[in-house]
Amino acid sequence: MNVTILGTGAFGLALGNLLHDKSKANIKLWTTFEEEYIEITKNNTYDRVLTGIELANDLQVTMDLRIALENPDLIIVAIPCNHVREVLTRIKNYLNDDSRVILVSKGLERDTDLLMTEIYKDLNLKGNVSYLAGPTFAKELIVNSKAGLTLGTKDEKTKKLMLSLFEDTNVEIEVIEDYIGLELYGVIKNVLAILMGSINSKYRGDSTNAYYLTKIYNYAKKLVVTLGGNEDTANCYGALGDILLTCNSKTSRNYSYGVLLYTNKEEAKAYKKHFTVEGSIAINSLTKLLDKNNQSSTFIEELTKYFNGDTTLNKVLELF
Repeated sequence: MNVTILGTGAFGLALGNLLHDKSKANIKLWTTFEEEYIEITKNNTYDRVLTGIELANDLQVTMDLRIALENPDLIIVAIPCNHVREVLTRIKNYLNDDSRVILVSKGLERDTDLLMTEIYKDLNLKGNVSYLAGPTFAKELIVNSKAGLTLGTKDEKTKKLMLSLFEDTNVEIEVIEDYIGLELYGVIKNVLAILMGSINSKYRGDSTNAYYLTKIYNYAKKLVVTLGGNEDTANCYGALGDILLTCNSKTSRNYSYGVLLYTNKEEAKAYKKHFTVEGSIAINSLTKLLDKNNQSSTFIEELTKYFNGDTTLNKVLELF
C-alpha cells in the first residue's frame, strides 16, 4: 500500500512516523516548507511541534508534490483548515476517479464557513473523500499509545485500506458513514473546550466538572443534529472521545485559553497571539452555519459575548 501524507505538522508527522514504524505500507510525507524539510531529514526531529521526540531516520519526506503523489492508494491531507482549499487545488490534476482522499483538518474555512469535505466537493474534485478524527494528541500517537480514531466514509475500499493500514498499531479504527456529523464535532468541541477551561477555573471541583461536561456533551449532540449530523454519531471516538479529551485536558490549547479567559484576560490576549485558538474562530462560523440552516442559539450568542469580553461566565452558565 502506498500512503501519502500531505503536511508535516504535529498530527501529520506523528501519523507518518507511526505508520512507517508499525505498518507494512510505503509512507511518504510532503511539506512545502524548506525549514521543516531540512530539520526532519537532517536531524530526524521537528522540535517546534514534537519537542524532544526522535523521528525514524529513514522517513520519506519530499517537497516535490509530483514525487509525493506517485501512485498513492490513500492521500491523507493533514494541514491547517484555512490552507486546505489551496492544497486540494494543487493536487487536483493528480486525482482520478479511483483516488481516495482522507481529510483530518478540524474547523471551517474562514471566508466560506465550509467544512473540509464541503471544500472538496466545492472544487468538484475527482475521487472519494473521507474524514478522520479522534481523541489523540500527536505526542501520544507517535509512540503508539492505545487510542481510537473514527473514519467517516461511504467508500468501502477506503474502509478496507484504513483497517489494514492500522491493524498492527495500537490505534483502533472505527468506521461510520456520517462524515458531516464527525466534522461538526471537530468544530464544536474546540468552542466548548474554551468554556470548560473557564468553568474549571471557576469551580475547581471534579463533581462540578462532570456536571458541566455532561451538559456540554448533550448540547453538542443537539447542535450537531440541528446542523445536519446523525444522532448516533455522538457515541463515536471522534465525538464523545474528542470532547472528553479536548474539554478536560490542560494540554488542549482551547482549554488552556479558556482558563486564562476567566483568570486573566490580558494573559489570554497574549496567549491568543502566540497560539492558534481554533474555538475562538469557530464560534463565529457556528453562528453563520445556524443562520444558513434558519436556526439560532441563544447559548452560542451569549458564549460569543463571553469570548469577546462583553458578558460574564455566570450569564453563559445561566442558559444551561
